Amino acid sequence: MITFLISFVADQLLTPGLPGRRRRERAQERVFADGGEVTFEAYLLGDRPYCRPVPVFLSASRTALHVSPTEFKELRRRALPAERIAVQRIRRRARTDPRSIPPYWQLAECSDGQADILIACDPAHMRYVTEALRPT
Repeated sequence: MITFLISFVADQLLTPGLPGRRRRERAQERVFADGGEVTFEAYLLGDRPYCRPVPVFLSASRTALHVSPTEFKELRRRALPAERIAVQRIRRRARTDPRSIPPYWQLAECSDGQADILIACDPAHMRYVTEALRPT
């Protein structure tokens, strides 16, 4: 019994929120599939006015991508020029990338006109970014 209890506590400490995370991801998938909007933490890095070296929150739908400094979408929400941003490739975080980006996140190398930008987020959310930036 004690071994089970220690194992259970260790699993909870090493993988906090895993069952809740899976439920949240499934709920986000349903919302997105139904044409709704999902919000998640990300980084926008580059030489554009909407890029910042700090975490932001992206709200993605099938047709638009918005950025906000908080999870509350109404605060300083700004639409990204999705029609101008083209995804070049998706990759894992490299050692040369900013250390503030979690090591398990993915990065989308994109171009906005002549400027290169990086969009970094959890791999579970990258599909929302690529869908929102898909040419119509």
